[in-house]
Amino acid sequence: MKNLKLFPKTFLVSIGLFAALIILVHAFVYTLMPQFYLQQKEREAADNLITLTTELRGKSAEEMRQISQKFAQMKNVNITLTIDRRDQYFQGFQSINIVTDSGKSVDTSVVKIADGQTVDPRSVILQQSSVTDKQGRAITVKLLADVAPVTQAKLATLHVLPYTMLGSLLVALLFSYIYSRFVTRPIRQMAAVTTTMQQLEKGARYPVNSRDEIGVLGQNINELYQNLWQTIRSLEHENKRITKLEREKIAFLRAASHELKTPLAALRIMLENMQLNIGEYKNRDQYLAESVAQVDRLAAMVNDVLRSGSVAEQALRQEKRLRIDKLIAEVIADYTLLAKTRGMTFAVNTEPTTIRANRDMIRHVISNLVSNAVRHGGAGSVIKITCNQNELAIENACKPLTKQQLQHVFDPFYRSNATTKQHADSSGIGLYTVKMLLDAKGLDYDFTPHGRGMRFVVRFG
Repeated sequence: MKNLKLFPKTFLVSIGLFAALIILVHAFVYTLMPQFYLQQKEREAADNLITLTTELRGKSAEEMRQISQKFAQMKNVNITLTIDRRDQYFQGFQSINIVTDSGKSVDTSVVKIADGQTVDPRSVILQQSSVTDKQGRAITVKLLADVAPVTQAKLATLHVLPYTMLGSLLVALLFSYIYSRFVTRPIRQMAAVTTTMQQLEKGARYPVNSRDEIGVLGQNINELYQNLWQTIRSLEHENKRITKLEREKIAFLRAASHELKTPLAALRIMLENMQLNIGEYKNRDQYLAESVAQVDRLAAMVNDVLRSGSVAEQALRQEKRLRIDKLIAEVIADYTLLAKTRGMTFAVNTEPTTIRANRDMIRHVISNLVSNAVRHGGAGSVIKITCNQNELAIENACKPLTKQQLQHVFDPFYRSNATTKQHADSSGIGLYTVKMLLDAKGLDYDFTPHGRGMRFVVRFG
């Protein structure tokens, strides 16, 4: 049975159990039925004798004869009345004549019949009692009930048993088939559904129609498959995010190598010309100072690149509850002096705002945005900063960026022509770092023209 499926196994097991039960029941019937039959007849004969003696008590001899005759015919028994030591017989069925010694009790274990033979006492049942008549005389009453021989009863039972056994087996066969189909149907449905789930079909689901163990198992399978799909979607999303980050890292490295290569080439040219004393480069003191400045710019650029990478690595670590409004106050204090040198002021409108994040990450984002607002804002303008539980917004007055500039403003080392001229010392990775940190945290943001300036918004919800 190892290669059989669930339904044939269940069917064979159930029909086997039913067949064994049917055979056992019929064996008990064949063995015990004659005994039950004989006991029932004995109880019936005893009850008939009690009824008869009750009707005969206190009656005259003639009335006793009439009552006995009617009773014998009605109950199909033979009755013997012993009156004044004379036996009077009343037959309800044709039977043997019992000869007894007058005045003596009958031994029911051995019954003598007219031809002198002895028979199995189980072929007849003899009950004996006594009653007084109307005149006070003691009357002996004997009741003989006919019983089919035990052997005949067994033969009759043996004749009927094959038919009852065959009928029982047919009913058991039909019941086992229906029962096996009913029991295995949810298991077969579950096997079909799980096979579909193995192929990762999105709509696969087991129909739960009950609250029993099968229903609970089906519900658990559905929940497990749903969790699996959620995990797959999360992995797909994470894989896309990682792929995007990898592409951004490659683009960043390419841009960084390009940005570093240009000032290095210029520095090499200056040094070679100074070494060869060519033209204006004979003034070594002037160009050595420019070379040192160029090296400082390269060092600053390298430091910005390294710092942006380390901050990005720590962006989602050591998170805790932060007061954004307090961080804003700290950053503004750092840039107040720089803003004053350009005649700029801050208009701050903040509410107590708490989020869960890495402190260095959020402070780096706010610092970059405030720094850009101060450096690129118009002289004498006002930088507006608002913050609440929903968003952080920073506005500065400046020439709004064009659509083409906005498409590249978050690219690493991107600088517009105007910005390049005004801030040659800028590394060009500030907004790229902000974008990278906010994307890692999953915060929404946008940088758009607003009136006569630009507005950067970070949404917390």
